[in-house]
Amino acid sequence: PIHPRRSFLNTATASVWVTCASAFNPAVAHATYGQDAKMVMPDIVQGISDRTNKQCLVESLGNRECLVYLDPDNQLYKGSDAQILIERLAKSANALKDVPQYVDTKQWSKVLGVLTGPMGSLSSTMNELVKITESEEVKNTCKSLSVDIRKELYAIAGAVDRKNQKDALVAYEKAVEKLDKF
Repeated sequence: PIHPRRSFLNTATASVWVTCASAFNPAVAHATYGQDAKMVMPDIVQGISDRTNKQCLVESLGNRECLVYLDPDNQLYKGSDAQILIERLAKSANALKDVPQYVDTKQWSKVLGVLTGPMGSLSSTMNELVKITESEEVKNTCKSLSVDIRKELYAIAGAVDRKNQKDALVAYEKAVEKLDKF
């Protein structure tokens, strides 16, 4: 018969041996010989200069030292890029050219697909272009054209819902004319 005390002693002894063997067995080092830790000592004068010349984003709670400064060259978003917005506008204008053939063949779902797919970002693209325009006169003209273009696109969608070819083509012509002016 196995006594409970004896099995406990056997288990305890085995676990002590495993612990001792792993404690005195050297572990594998994942460092290269001769390399030091990359510790940087704080530069007090540079810290004072940075504090006055740069914008602090994260500050420590203890000594109010700035931990992260704003780096304008390393920003994720630097504002709207006019070239990209103009390319998007051109893609939308090209997609709009397919609408008359879809209307003529009464492919209403394809017309709506063009309006919501390739032209889906037209409104936001025009709004961003208006925002980055510097001249107030041009900005106001573009803003009113943007509103008019949106109305014509809604008119196309409404004509498609009613399955009215004539109204859809009239709204298309107005939209193309105003988009060219934009």
